[in-house]
Amino acid sequence: MKSLSDQTRFKIVGMLLTRDFCVGGLARTLDISEAAVSQHLKLLKDVGLVNGEKHGYFTHYQVERGVLEGLANALLGMTEVDRTLYGECQPRARETCRLCNSNE
Repeated sequence: MKSLSDQTRFKIVGMLLTRDFCVGGLARTLDISEAAVSQHLKLLKDVGLVNGEKHGYFTHYQVERGVLEGLANALLGMTEVDRTLYGECQPRARETCRLCNSNE
């Protein structure tokens, strides 16, 4: 999640969902240096969101769609959490709230 919080990395992933790109293509499209793109891709590769495939002299990058789908499903699952599980915290009644006074 943290790797996608950066606007440039988010754009890179969005672009790679449409087609494969090399570093130069991403740099020209985003109007940033190839070195900056490489750093962003390294981070995305380290967390498993993208991979690269060598084509001659160039490496073309693509999104690991399964990883992205897993992340999307995890986020979707968070929306289905039962909000009544812990009850309601009553800000004006902190002394009687079992959540605020929990020693756990």
